[in-house]
Amino acid sequence: MKNFWKKIISLESKSISSGAIVIALFYILNGLLGLLRNGLLAYKFGASRILDIYWASFKIPDLIYVIFISGALSAGFIPFFSQKLKQSKEEAWKLANNILSTLTLIMTIAAFIVILLAPLLVSLIVPGFNIEEQNQVVNFLRIMMIQPIFLGISSILSGVLQTFRRFFITSLSPLFYNIGIIIGILFLTNFLGPIGLAYGVVLGSILHFLIILPALKSTGFHFHFLPNFKSENLKKLFSIAGPRTLSLISTQINFFVITIIASRLEKGSLAIFNFANDLQYLPQNVFAVSFAISAFPILSFLIDNKYEFNKIFIKTIKNILFFLIPISIFYFVFSNSLVGITLNYGNFDLSAKNAVSEILKIFSLGMIASSLLPLLIRVFFAQGDAYRPFFAGLSTNVINIILSLILAPRFGLKGLTTAFVLSSCFNLFILLVMIKKRKIIEENSVKKWRQLIQFILIIIAFSLLSGLVSYFYLYCFEKFISNFSFITMLIQLILGGIIFLAIYCFLSYFFIKDEFKEIIKDIPLVNKFLKNSNEKYS
Repeated sequence: MKNFWKKIISLESKSISSGAIVIALFYILNGLLGLLRNGLLAYKFGASRILDIYWASFKIPDLIYVIFISGALSAGFIPFFSQKLKQSKEEAWKLANNILSTLTLIMTIAAFIVILLAPLLVSLIVPGFNIEEQNQVVNFLRIMMIQPIFLGISSILSGVLQTFRRFFITSLSPLFYNIGIIIGILFLTNFLGPIGLAYGVVLGSILHFLIILPALKSTGFHFHFLPNFKSENLKKLFSIAGPRTLSLISTQINFFVITIIASRLEKGSLAIFNFANDLQYLPQNVFAVSFAISAFPILSFLIDNKYEFNKIFIKTIKNILFFLIPISIFYFVFSNSLVGITLNYGNFDLSAKNAVSEILKIFSLGMIASSLLPLLIRVFFAQGDAYRPFFAGLSTNVINIILSLILAPRFGLKGLTTAFVLSSCFNLFILLVMIKKRKIIEENSVKKWRQLIQFILIIIAFSLLSGLVSYFYLYCFEKFISNFSFITMLIQLILGGIIFLAIYCFLSYFFIKDEFKEIIKDIPLVNKFLKNSNEKYS
């Protein structure tokens, strides 16, 4: 057992495809674990004010993490560290220790400041909560401020491990974060009450950190507390990270706006919004984000070759939309079943289920726009331009605030969600206009873009047809089946998924055969399977 664990923690991905497979598998696994976590939250607390308090308490810890960690890591800690590693291992470890020590110290100081100012900050974030509810948010927040410290340390150390291609162990750590939260839901709340949720979050962050420690030994890393605010390397990393951090902050502002307005709506509104939001982000993370991340280094490399740049850009758009357009239609048709399977347990009553289902339908209408944003933002990053995505995000926030203030008082949570979806569409439009004005895309590629539009229209038609047949199946199913237990809903969803997928794949294979084959081969797991099959039978 000991030898087996040693092999696991030192497991190294030898190729890009094997690394991508590991990341994709754990992305899906973590998404499923996230659904289980939400199902348990729904079972135990329903769409209640307690869950509003729980989700509101995440906003400031998430912001601290984004400001000091996400920006630095996305800006290029890994290539920066890799470069140092090639020059000198000693210098690389010194750099890692310096960044780790300095950022940990900064986040600890930030955590203490937030803990001291918690009552004031909470009154600004959830003005619609009464005094007792705000005090509960303060208690949750003060405990949860430990989370960004451990997650921050863990994320930097994960960056070190990823440099050594230890993708398995770094992909495993987010699972343990969710496991910690699940332990909080199942056990800690029984002894401590609702505040056990906050301790579960802290436990998850500690597990996220602890799981990667054994793997660090095999790299030769030893921690030394070396904070140095004057370090040139640190200054360089922060100068690169600055614009990207601003882009990430602009995204967080959107969620702050939603939290502020949702706090003034009926109890459970924030919980309902987050349940639906987590469901809609699962396929986006699996397909849109993973394709965007994979394309980013290639786009960066091809920045001076507009023809090849356009080729990869258009291909990635096709890959994303081929999956996300039908998924958005499927979500719209089967929103009730999806919510029923994942959330409809225990204290989560029928009215809450219907509310999440309605919000999920609205989210599905904006899924196409939001799925393209990760790629378009990285197109600018590949150009070394992080300011335009930031200003696009900032203008989107303004639109979201205006629309939310207009729609939320009149339509409640549906209005707030509609504002969020429309602002995502606006963000997409602004980024496309900026790409056109900056002439990032090849001027003589009108034919390719026409072909892309034609491809998108075909995919929309196939998806709508698949959705229409699936809706007819759903209507017939509900006409003859009156008892909707978990098993019944699961059968309904599986059969509906098979019908939808069969029609969509059949139409795609016979009408856009070349594109269909090319896109399917771009999925790492399928590519690996096809490669192994060819080797076996050739």
